[in-house]
Amino acid sequence: MHLEEIDRIIEEYEKYNLIFSDASLKKIRDGCESWKNDWVIVFKKQLRRIKKEEGSPARDRENGIRVTYPLVKNQYMAIFYKKQTNGSYYIYNFKLGIMEI
Repeated sequence: MHLEEIDRIIEEYEKYNLIFSDASLKKIRDGCESWKNDWVIVFKKQLRRIKKEEGSPARDRENGIRVTYPLVKNQYMAIFYKKQTNGSYYIYNFKLGIMEI
């Protein structure tokens, strides 16, 4: 249902120097079929936040940046990226998860 829209958004943001790893694209595409309608809006907001270089340290082995946004109830969407020396943003991971309370 949302795959075509997500692919269109990804293509649009690739023009703005966002580079998606194959692993992140697979996670996004595999999961988007079960997304709620407003999650597509959240995904786009997350990509805009990356362009603004927002986020917090990812605290992972990549030492990247993580942008996180709450979804329904106790779920969240997180995108992990690293700014490259050429000015692009490399998106290396994507996660839909459950917040631990």
